Amino acid sequence: MGNFSNDKELGQLEYKKNCWRKSLEISLFGTEDVLKLLVQDDNQEGILDVQRKAYNTYMDNVETYKKTVPNYMLDYYKLHFEEIEKVVDLKEGYFKDDITENVLFDMISVWYLFICRDGSFGWIVAPCWEDEDCFAVLLSEQEPRIITERELRHLHKLNDPTLGLLVHDGEKAWKGLEQNSFFGAPENLEIELEGSADEGITPAQQKAYSDYLQKKESYFADMNKKLLTAYLRDEKLVDTMLKSEHKVVVATALPKVLFIDRKGNYGWICYTSWDKSYLALHLSAEIHSWMTANELRGYSSAEKIYDKVFGTMFREFTTWRKFDVYRFQGELQTSPVSVDTGDQKEITEQQRAIYLNYLSHFSDYIEQLKTELLDYYIHYYDSFKDYLEIPEHMDKEHITRDKVINILSFDHLLIKEDGRLAWCGESPTEENGVAFEWINDKVEMIVPMSSFRY
Repeated sequence: MGNFSNDKELGQLEYKKNCWRKSLEISLFGTEDVLKLLVQDDNQEGILDVQRKAYNTYMDNVETYKKTVPNYMLDYYKLHFEEIEKVVDLKEGYFKDDITENVLFDMISVWYLFICRDGSFGWIVAPCWEDEDCFAVLLSEQEPRIITERELRHLHKLNDPTLGLLVHDGEKAWKGLEQNSFFGAPENLEIELEGSADEGITPAQQKAYSDYLQKKESYFADMNKKLLTAYLRDEKLVDTMLKSEHKVVVATALPKVLFIDRKGNYGWICYTSWDKSYLALHLSAEIHSWMTANELRGYSSAEKIYDKVFGTMFREFTTWRKFDVYRFQGELQTSPVSVDTGDQKEITEQQRAIYLNYLSHFSDYIEQLKTELLDYYIHYYDSFKDYLEIPEHMDKEHITRDKVINILSFDHLLIKEDGRLAWCGESPTEENGVAFEWINDKVEMIVPMSSFRY
């Protein structure tokens, strides 16, 4: 078979890069790019009747697609908005709450109609916020689905009675979609199920998803209570406020992905608005614990423990690690907590006790830390001037306890084998950092940090 073919249904086509292709001589949604047809044929065996039928189905329904698909594209834009705004300088009309079809069409171009060997088909769309990666709109299902270009070109799909349409990502997970109403507004949630294209979905994953559906509202309420408690640091006040009609606005975590591993462990991967990053909340454990997205995805195979005080923790060299969310300088922040156990691997009662004491005196700890740091800053002010361009409000005459805290970045909370506890951080004047130890309900600044750590 040569590089050209005059197909009885599709007309004159050229074979190139594993596809039969031609221009359809039309553009979509007012863009300048001309739509091209790609008919998959990896081994140059010829176009199949099921692909010809798919093309005719597309042509019969293209006007319907043009009317209905933009809404799905808008949902996709909103789902990924937090990442898009990091790479695109957005102006009024392009934000999550006010984006319209016409504005969206200025940001995308529909390049190809791609027809798979099994007769599935969809558009390949180039967005302005990606230099190389396109997304795809799978059109051949009962309802359009936004997937990646890779997923369309190497399409593996299945229809689960509970999870609906799932498409494999070509690597290690099946992907689905679910619509929820977080914070009173419709939000798409991506479902990610660990597994190869060959093995499909496990019974444990199906059971986990059914369990999740029954509990997701309570999960969401619990997550928001955790955040409000971290913000107010007063459980009684939190309970009172949640029972009242008052609405408390704090920085929020918005679930973006529900991940379920092969064994049925699951949790949300959330976008955290306080640091514009991602943090996972493990939901299938008795006590919900914050962790990284990678820790959630690797939960089953990771070395971990569940501690009655610390919750779920992961092994990292000689320490157990978890994440705390806490209020600092009026805003929520995320910070690792490391408990050093050496080779023994067992957390001691002494380590649990100092951590609980620290939590119960957190406000005192922060206030004393500011005092220690202010004294240090004033004493070594000339050294700070050598390293920093100090604005007027931070100079020796205007500096305050609340302002001085901004000169440091805190890396983690460390609890040593002997039960000593300190925040460890970086300082522009100390190559090896500084530590603020909590000892006998007092804060003691330790310079350099290495003298505490080691």
